[in-house]
Amino acid sequence: MSIFTFIEGGYANQFREAFLIEVAYFPIRLAVIYLNYFWLMPKFLLNDKTRQYVILTILSILIASFLHRLLMFSFINELIFPGWDQGSFWQGYKFLRAGMIITSPMIFLIGLTVIYRLVDSQKKLAEISEERTKTELQYLKNQINPHFFFNTLNSLYGLALKKSDQTPNVVMKLSELMSYMLYDTDQTGVALSKEINYIKNYIELEEVRFEGRFKCNLQVDGDIDNLLIPPMILLPFVENAFKHGVNTSSEGAWINVLIRGGKKELMFEVENSIGKSSEEEKKGGLGIQNVVRRLQLLFEDNYSLNYGRSGQKYSVQLTIQL
Repeated sequence: MSIFTFIEGGYANQFREAFLIEVAYFPIRLAVIYLNYFWLMPKFLLNDKTRQYVILTILSILIASFLHRLLMFSFINELIFPGWDQGSFWQGYKFLRAGMIITSPMIFLIGLTVIYRLVDSQKKLAEISEERTKTELQYLKNQINPHFFFNTLNSLYGLALKKSDQTPNVVMKLSELMSYMLYDTDQTGVALSKEINYIKNYIELEEVRFEGRFKCNLQVDGDIDNLLIPPMILLPFVENAFKHGVNTSSEGAWINVLIRGGKKELMFEVENSIGKSSEEEKKGGLGIQNVVRRLQLLFEDNYSLNYGRSGQKYSVQLTIQL
């Protein structure tokens, strides 16, 4: 109303008359805008019924223009401009002018509404995507944990069958592992030193189980106290090395593990000899598949992973930008 009052009134310094004309426009303009905002937009435009929306919007503007022209011609013009010769009722440009004045604020309102709903929709999609990612990560972690404990309990079962004196020590190690699983793996990040301690416990359990049939060299370099990593992201590779590189009939098997922490980078390498195939080994792969999927979800392009067999050796190289 203010814009058109100043524009129209400025031509002949008739601001009072221009304002009264805008007041006459006001009820019809409100009717068209509210009809569009509360009915046409939700029912048609936002439900992908664009054609029906456009047709009904144009129809509402035409009806409003006719009603306004009728109101102005019959009552308002005589009150504002007494004695003025209005000419013919059917003057096309006056209908067009009325339609444009009625439509202009509606276009402004529709533009703001569409932009707001688009931004809101994008925000909701981002929240849904983030929640889906969190759910999937939790699902993958839950798959990794039972997979690991299945193998560890097998080790404990083997010791119990042999009535080994090391069984209490193994139970204690397993207790430490479970403590880590229960209290640390729900966090988004844990200290690299905790994950390394977890791997050490796992290796010690396997050393007890296989009674010196393999050699494992664990080397840790660099800064490991100030780096945070997702829990259970390294162990599946170590577990896989034992699963496919060492078995109960292995002699001379070996595994090398290197963990090197940098300022914002973690380098992790695992190498293992390839043992004799067995049905137990052929069941594997679930833990590795899950950890690769977790890497993709958590780090996107900020990691590199290479693994494969070369002769009688299998190796994994993982680098993560933290």
